[in-house]
Amino acid sequence: MRSYSSISTRDFMWNNLTGTIPKEIGHITSLRLLLLNGNKLSGSLPDELGDLTNMNRLQLDENQLSGSVPESLANMINVRHLHMNNNSFTGQLPSKLSNLSNLMHLLLDNNNLSGYLPPEFSKLHSLEILQLDNNNFSGNGIPSTYENLPRLVKLSLRNCSLEGAIPDLNSIPSLKYLDLSWNQFTGSIPSNNLSTNMTTVDLSHNKLNGSIPRGGIYPYLQRLKRKTSIIAAIIIGAVAAVLAITAITMLLIFRRNSKYMHLISRKRTSSNVCIKIDGVKAFTLKELTHATNKFDISTKVGEGGYGNVYKGILSDETFVVVKRARENSLQGQKEFLTEIELLSRLRHRNLVSLLGYCSEEGEQVNNL
Repeated sequence: MRSYSSISTRDFMWNNLTGTIPKEIGHITSLRLLLLNGNKLSGSLPDELGDLTNMNRLQLDENQLSGSVPESLANMINVRHLHMNNNSFTGQLPSKLSNLSNLMHLLLDNNNLSGYLPPEFSKLHSLEILQLDNNNFSGNGIPSTYENLPRLVKLSLRNCSLEGAIPDLNSIPSLKYLDLSWNQFTGSIPSNNLSTNMTTVDLSHNKLNGSIPRGGIYPYLQRLKRKTSIIAAIIIGAVAAVLAITAITMLLIFRRNSKYMHLISRKRTSSNVCIKIDGVKAFTLKELTHATNKFDISTKVGEGGYGNVYKGILSDETFVVVKRARENSLQGQKEFLTEIELLSRLRHRNLVSLLGYCSEEGEQVNNL
């Protein structure tokens, strides 16, 4: 593999690769992106992965990998994303991972990790997401040093057999998502205020006692309590709305197939449309063409009656799924923007969020 020493990206996502990860991969020191998620790889990780000091993103999730997390990964000094969830890793999390000063996402949920949460992780000042759900840290708690993670947005430790008191997390101004449910936390609910940016708090199924304070996280817990009875209805309503829009869209497509030449003429003369929605970007066709390698067949991951679906990488290395309408499947401008506005409102942990759209040069493209 030495002859490939100038390669910066290796993308083998969602294939049927089997066997182990070869230690020789450590010779490709120029690698910045290694994407092996969604395969059937097994065995332990080679220590030689730590030789990839230029690595920016390592995705090994959705495999059958086992063994311990190698300490050598701490040598990936430039890595920002470590996605190793949904495997069978065991043992203690290496405290040396705290040397990864650029690390933003650490995902190791749905494994068989044990031991304790390293207090040294408080040194990860760039960390935004710490997701360790469904592991077994029995007999241990959350280190109080985690209050010193200034950029943490999501802390998810659901079903980890954690014990002890919940530390006050009011010193983390960016924290928006906190899930500590299905553990064995005891004591009183912290009285200090959480960030005003907080959108999700779940402390259910613990052994907490005492009264809920009238300050602190009380407003968030009360809001969740009031809405618990209607969450299912909201989800069902949202799904029904999407199905209804899909049915209407398919009916419109069927009717407009007979007007194919009229649609082509309209495409040539149509002007760009734009809608302003917070968090939804209006992409240019050039950006999406570049992200999908000119909508190359090798990036195509599926298709439907509306059009084709492609995988792509934006210029900021964000991975996206791009749905592009066929020419004979174009909706009207009003229907297209209505669909964009509806999809932008859907927010759920099990749904892929809408990043943006493109209506340039008569195209109709959604980015997820």
